[in-house]
Amino acid sequence: MSFAFGILALILALYTFLKLTLINPRRKATKSNASFWASIPTAGVSRSTYFPWLCAGLRSISNTEVNANDGYQKFCKALDSPFAIPNAGAGAIVVLPPSQLRSVLSRPETEVEAWRAQLDVLQPRYMIPNQGKGVFTEDDPHPVQFSVVRRHMMRPEDIRGFAPIVAEELRAALADCWPSQGAGTDQVENVPLWDTCSRIVSRISHRIFLGLPLCRDEKLLEQSRLYADAMYGGAAVITTLPKFIRPMIGPLVALPSRRYLAGCNKILVPVVQERLKIGIGGKGDAMPNDALQWIIEESRRSGSLDAATITQRLLMLNLVSIFSTTYHLVNCLLDLLHSPSRDSFITGLREECDAVSAAHNGHLGTKEAIDQLYRIDSTVRESLRVSSSGIVAIPRTVAHGSGGLDLGHMVVPEGVRLGAPLRAIHHDPAYYDEPHRFDAFRFSRPFEGPEGRGRQAAEQKLSFTPDETFLSWGYGKHGCPGRWFATQTIKQALAHILQTHEIECIEQRPAKEALLNIMMPPTKTHVNIRRRQPAGAGSF
Repeated sequence: MSFAFGILALILALYTFLKLTLINPRRKATKSNASFWASIPTAGVSRSTYFPWLCAGLRSISNTEVNANDGYQKFCKALDSPFAIPNAGAGAIVVLPPSQLRSVLSRPETEVEAWRAQLDVLQPRYMIPNQGKGVFTEDDPHPVQFSVVRRHMMRPEDIRGFAPIVAEELRAALADCWPSQGAGTDQVENVPLWDTCSRIVSRISHRIFLGLPLCRDEKLLEQSRLYADAMYGGAAVITTLPKFIRPMIGPLVALPSRRYLAGCNKILVPVVQERLKIGIGGKGDAMPNDALQWIIEESRRSGSLDAATITQRLLMLNLVSIFSTTYHLVNCLLDLLHSPSRDSFITGLREECDAVSAAHNGHLGTKEAIDQLYRIDSTVRESLRVSSSGIVAIPRTVAHGSGGLDLGHMVVPEGVRLGAPLRAIHHDPAYYDEPHRFDAFRFSRPFEGPEGRGRQAAEQKLSFTPDETFLSWGYGKHGCPGRWFATQTIKQALAHILQTHEIECIEQRPAKEALLNIMMPPTKTHVNIRRRQPAGAGSF
């Protein structure tokens, strides 16, 4: 990632020079849609400067959150109208008001495309070998690795099977990554929160995706982590560039990720080759039940059994899972620990964990037990709301050949990028009381007490359930298919950490920083930890 950001200054210099030919969206517009760009309200573009869209595009690298919030208040709230914000890579994004999200996001792919817009997250044309062929391409909106998620990681019975496996690996990973001198001692350890949580989540993901013993191979875990960092960092840099210079700069930005990919391939390709050999004669119960095997079976259906391609598919699934889960687990812990009400929240969460554990034979390693952790679930959902990773989310593109997207009072031209004002909605007092305050029990408190508990299972808004005011996992037809596994894993990790450890932040929480369209992860925070043995605590 450091290599990618090290050349950011060069990229911005090229951007400034070359984008003079693309000063604003109207320069690229045809006569038929020029009136659209002339009429739509904008936020973050100063008409009093020279080359306003060029300057605004440069500022959008760090000002997207400010622009989105400003436009949301002026246009979405006051006028119920879409607005446009500058974007360093896309030129401009049309941000939709909440009232239009359900209608627009339910449109068919022939009208509003999800896949092409989502490709920007990882820039596969440059970041993946062979321009992403067989793994991530513009022409294939259903890549094998995500078909595997939909087929094997969304049903309740699938999630139920993951719970005891995750519990076992979580216990082992936490013991290795958070060393201690034994329960009840005064031994305090200082640990880097992001790095250790990333290792823990990586072990859990590899356990589900690859099984034992590879999930504990330190070299593979390290190469996978470096590969994920290089992929996300490189894609973020490429996204800032105008499309016409990406072919020149993109391959250079991708060099570090290719190096770490080679390290992963050295370990994984022989494993895949061996699985393919076993698969010739193996059937049913004789075959491993993990994501690698699911990808092999799905690849066989598509007629593509190249070991390197299968490995790349597995790595793509892995890095998306690890980054997202780590991001939300770390922020959940920080939101909880930095809350003025931290002591009462933690006490309430531990009481719930102890009570549910006692009702489930002394452990929380089943889906049935996890599903009864309503305060834990509320804490996770509240953190997803307060500390979301995106600013303008749910990217879509008006489909070519659609004739444009009719919003009633305006028609958005083909090829224009759309988005939802995620952070602005999540912090809107019309939807949430004291929206900037982290309230761990915001979603569970209405159901406390005998009368409420009878309605809780049916009525409490859960951490994996999106709606028009909670967009962390997307919304509509293309909501994140891995959110059930991710939220269950985060809940298990949070419950286990609170039951087994005292954890304390020893430094002020760094200010949340935006880069492009994402909130940067808190990678530098350290915490103090100490083993605890609360009365009545169950084991995982």
